[in-house]
Amino acid sequence: MNLENSSIAPNDVALLQSVLDAWCRHQKISRKDATAEAKILINEYRRGARSQIGLIDALAKQQ
Repeated sequence: MNLENSSIAPNDVALLQSVLDAWCRHQKISRKDATAEAKILINEYRRGARSQIGLIDALAKQQ
């Protein structure tokens, strides 16, 4: 299966969005300037991360 073209379930989109929103608020950056962070979240999701903590940890490691 090609994970790069696989769809993301609506509930998981909401999860990714909530993590990105929280990260942006905490880091005081606008969402439109958080494309690198969004890519990290999507990549971690595709690797199997499905928890807020796991996704936030992935962002923190990239800082």
